[in-house]
Amino acid sequence: MVVEQIDNPANRNMHYGDKVPVGTISVPNSLPKRVLYSNKEAERIYSEMQYDIYQTQKHTKKPSKGKFPMVLKILIGAGLLAGIVTCRKKLWSKLKSLFSKT
Repeated sequence: MVVEQIDNPANRNMHYGDKVPVGTISVPNSLPKRVLYSNKEAERIYSEMQYDIYQTQKHTKKPSKGKFPMVLKILIGAGLLAGIVTCRKKLWSKLKSLFSKT
């Protein structure tokens, strides 16, 4: 059973009542008029548009970024600790050589 949701506001534009929109397509009488702007006028309109865009961007909320996952912090810390423990003799000798008086 198919139920149409005519009462749904999102679907109202898709329903045309009882008439089916079928018929002859009429060709327009003329092409749309082209509008030419001077360079100054075009720059003014462009700057107004950019100003409006940036004003609306200032009022929007910044996207919320999630915190760094605790599991990854623990895994990275454990990996660093394991690396230091396995290479402690080499690291200690390198540190000694850096601070030794030669």
